[in-house]
Amino acid sequence: MGKWYSGVVHSHTTRSDGKFTPDELIRKAEAKNLDFIILTDHNQFCESIPESSKMLVIPGTELTKHGGHTNIWGVQYPIDNFDCDTYEEWERKIAMAKEKGALICINHPHCSNCTWRWPLEPEKADCVELWNSPQHVDNMKCTVWWQKELASGKKITGVGGSDYHRDYLVTDFLDNPVTYVYAEECTQEAIFAGIKAGHTTIAPHVGKTMIEITCGDSIIGDTVKLTDDTKIKVKVSSLKKGHTLKVIAANRVIFEHKADKTAPYSVELPVADTNFVSAQVEYDCSAPFKAVYSLAAKKVLHEAPSEIPPFIYAQTSAIYFE
Repeated sequence: MGKWYSGVVHSHTTRSDGKFTPDELIRKAEAKNLDFIILTDHNQFCESIPESSKMLVIPGTELTKHGGHTNIWGVQYPIDNFDCDTYEEWERKIAMAKEKGALICINHPHCSNCTWRWPLEPEKADCVELWNSPQHVDNMKCTVWWQKELASGKKITGVGGSDYHRDYLVTDFLDNPVTYVYAEECTQEAIFAGIKAGHTTIAPHVGKTMIEITCGDSIIGDTVKLTDDTKIKVKVSSLKKGHTLKVIAANRVIFEHKADKTAPYSVELPVADTNFVSAQVEYDCSAPFKAVYSLAAKKVLHEAPSEIPPFIYAQTSAIYFE
C-alpha cells in the first residue's frame, strides 16, 4: 500500500547560486519534515550527495540555457556536458539522460524572466513545473496553458518546484511549494515511478492544504473508463476560510465551493464528457499584497501586471478518462 510523500524537486546550493552548502540545505530540509529533496544546481553535476538519515536525497542538475531551463533528476552525470544552444542539442541531451535513467522536467515554461524559447513539447519530458517558487502571475498563465494541453488530449504530469536559493528577511521559501508524490515507498525508484505515473499533487508547504482526487480505486494520474455512473471524490485536507475549491473538467469549472470556515472538505461529483479532471484551491489577494506585488514585479520585470487574478493555493495533476 502506497502513501503520499512530500518533496522539494527544485533547489540550489553554493555549487551554483544558492546561499547554503549542500549539507546546510539538507539540514534545513530535514527540519521541514520533508520526505525527499532533489538537488538541481545550474549547469553543475551533483558530484557528491549529502547524507541524511531522515530523508531521501536525490542527485540532479538544472540544464540552464537561453532556450529554457530543464531539471534532470536521478543521475549524477546524466549528460556529457552542458553545451546546449539549439533545440536539437537539447533533444540529444535529454535522450542521453533518459538512457541513463534520469527523469526530465521542463521548468517554469511561461516565466517572464526566463521563459521557454524552444518548441514547447511537454511530451518530450516526464513532467512540467506548473508552479515555480512562491505563487505569482506567471504560474497562473502556466496552469491555463496546461489545462488547454490536457483538453487537447495530452497527458502531462504537473509538479511544483520552490526553485530555492535563499530566504529574504522573514520569508521561508524552501518548501513553497512542495510536491507530493504517491509511491509504494520513499526510494528514488518508487518516487520516480510515482512521478512518471502522474501521481502528483502540489501544496503550499509541508502539511498544508493538499488535494486528492479518486475514482474508485484510481487516483490522480490514472486513466479511468467512463461509464454512465462514473463519479469522483475530491478531498481537501484543510480548506481555509475564504478559499475556493474549483474542480476543472474539459477546460471548464464543473464545481466550485468557497469555504466559510477552515476545515477538511470533500465532495463526490459525477463525471461525463471529459478526458480529464483536475482541482485547485484559489484565494483572492489582499489589497496590501497586490500593492507590494505590483512594486516587486515592476522592479524585477520592469512592468507591473495590469490585473492580479486569484492565486492558486494548492493544485493537482489530472486524473484521466476515456
